[in-house]
Parts: sequence; structure tokens; C-alpha cells
Amino acid sequence: MARIALPFPALPGKTEEDLLRISRHFEANPAEYAESRRRSGVTLERAYLQKTPMGMFVVAYQETTGSAADTMAALAQSTLAIDRFFVEAVQDLHGIDLTQPMPGPEPEVVGEWVDPAVTERRRGMAFSAPMIPGTEDRGRAWAKTTFSSEGMTASRRALGGCLEVVTLVQTPEGPVCAVYVEGNDPFEANRRFAASTDPFDVAFKEELTHLFPPFVDFSKPVPGISEIFDSRKVLARR
Repeated sequence: MARIALPFPALPGKTEEDLLRISRHFEANPAEYAESRRRSGVTLERAYLQKTPMGMFVVAYQETTGSAADTMAALAQSTLAIDRFFVEAVQDLHGIDLTQPMPGPEPEVVGEWVDPAVTERRRGMAFSAPMIPGTEDRGRAWAKTTFSSEGMTASRRALGGCLEVVTLVQTPEGPVCAVYVEGNDPFEANRRFAASTDPFDVAFKEELTHLFPPFVDFSKPVPGISEIFDSRKVLARR
């Protein structure tokens, strides 16, 4: 199974109502949505609207039976009406043509932590943030060590978390990280993490100051995020 979080910036002039178009279409057509994702190997899909001073983003999280590239290719090549709608809407709302290869390197999952003691799905949250160009290697090395550490497990369990995935995406504007977290209440966990004085959390936030520009301040809760889609809720209504 593959896990990935991806940021989709809204094109200038697009409204919040515009950005809800895809999720509402999926919610209105649960059987067609289920068949689409069955064919493309998507087992879980969630999306979050993020409002920032730089504009609005939709941050999507997927779990798939194959690679993210294979999943996107299957959706782009599909003849299902709901998939054609999806491809056209992504291009209209975000300026991204899913029928063409993404420019630059493929998105890269650089950090993944899973609590093996948790077997049920919990609430999710996702956001994106630009990195300082040139810090990617430092971030990769730090994440590889940190996300596999006992300190990470202790920290995230204390916050009620059970899953955290970080994807590095190279864009024409520079490197961007998309982060997905899951747990009892990830929004409250985000607030508690920002205020935490636990030594691991303090060191974690200190390292982030070397990877992200000053206006991305993880000592404050990440603002402006709301859930706009959860495939589990849609499929339960079939």
C-alpha cells in the first residue's frame, strides 16, 4: 500500500465554492465514485481546503494499492464519466493536466510514521507549506532519522496521533511539503503540538525553522484548514 499527500493550488479567481465542486460531485454520485476508485486502486481518499495569505489550496491524501503515478494514470486514462469530470475539473480549478506527466521529479514521501497499535481509522487533517529552496537533502535526512525514532512515537501517541505522512513536491515556485496527520483529533493535536514544551517537540519545531521560511511558524497552530471530503463517509452512504 502507498500513502501520499498532494497540494493543489487554486487558480487565481477561483472561489471556495468553486473548490467544493469535485467533492460535491463525488458525494452526489457514491456508486460511480466507488467504481472509479476501485478501478484505480484508491482505498482511502480525503481532501482539505487550506486558506493561506498566498491563496487557497486543496490538499489531498490518498492510500492506494499501487503507486501514486499509476493511480493518476488510471484516472487520467479512464473512460468513466466521473473520472472525465474529475480530470477536467482539476485542470479548470488548479491548472493541472492529469493526462500529462507532472513536470519535474515525482512527488516523494520523505516521512511516514504509523502507530502499529492502532487498527481503526481516525479523523484526518492535511496542509501544505513551502520549503526553503536547497534544504531538501537536509529535510530528507532529518525525516528519515526522526520519523523512525522512539521519540516520534512517544510524541505522537501523547498527542493522540496514529499516522503522519510528509510528501515533498517540486514545483516551478520551489519545493513544497504536503503533510497528512490522523488521530483522535488532529486539529486539537496541532494546537497542542504548537504549544508543547516536550523536549522532542521543541527540537522538532527547531529543525523546522531551518527547512521552512520564517512566515511558516510551527510554534503556532496551522490555520485555515477544513475537511471537504472523506471517501469513507461517501461510501458508507451507498
